[in-house]
Amino acid sequence: MIDSHVHLDADQYPDRCGAIKRARDAGVSAMVVPGVGPASNRAVIELAKKYPRVIFPALGFHPEQAEHSEHDALEALETIARERDSICAVGEVGLPWYGDRAGDAGVRDAAKRTLARFAKLAAAMDLALILHAPHRSAAEALAIIGEAGVTRAVFHWHKSDEQTTRAILNAGYFISLTPEVAYRERDRDLARMIPSNRILVETDGPWPYGGQFAGRLTEPAMIKDVVAAIAHLRCTTFEEIAAATTANTRALFRIAE
Repeated sequence: MIDSHVHLDADQYPDRCGAIKRARDAGVSAMVVPGVGPASNRAVIELAKKYPRVIFPALGFHPEQAEHSEHDALEALETIARERDSICAVGEVGLPWYGDRAGDAGVRDAAKRTLARFAKLAAAMDLALILHAPHRSAAEALAIIGEAGVTRAVFHWHKSDEQTTRAILNAGYFISLTPEVAYRERDRDLARMIPSNRILVETDGPWPYGGQFAGRLTEPAMIKDVVAAIAHLRCTTFEEIAAATTANTRALFRIAE
């Protein structure tokens, strides 16, 4: 199994070696770790050097971080170009949704232009794209990456309406499910709806969860619980979902076995 999205560079993981060991003991052999800005991107690259063939780095520019500047965006774009052969994706990038600032028309227009820049670079360099595009922003992001010519992308922790979800799938992109699939009906509906060849699984750690995960630090080892929940909802075996999501993740990010 592979955790397709975990921020293992975050301060909440002082014992990264321990988290990786617990993940591997749970059957999670690899983790895609997306950066969220210049400093994070540098940290992710160093982590991948320390844990080769276990951590697969992606470099990004998170749309929810208001402190990011145009200089930061340029630095992220330059780093992606320079590190092209050592990364598996561009991301996490996307459109803002949360907070008062995200509703400002000027902020959203600027974010769309920024996403287009990163999407065009991903397409030009033949890299996968990891998208943060919650709720109604998913439709906007879908249009932007389609126009940019992106052929490989995942809508991470997807939260949108059925029409947009089907449009994402029809475009050939992937959708990723988190531990919320074990207890939240919206995510459980997605698990039943998405074809098995389009599902990825992620923790998005260190983001905390409720349900049976309440009070626990989110770690890649929880992927085992995500896979088990999806298998239960689809009335199939754990092994089938583990194999499908692993194959999908390898195909999207071109991670060799």
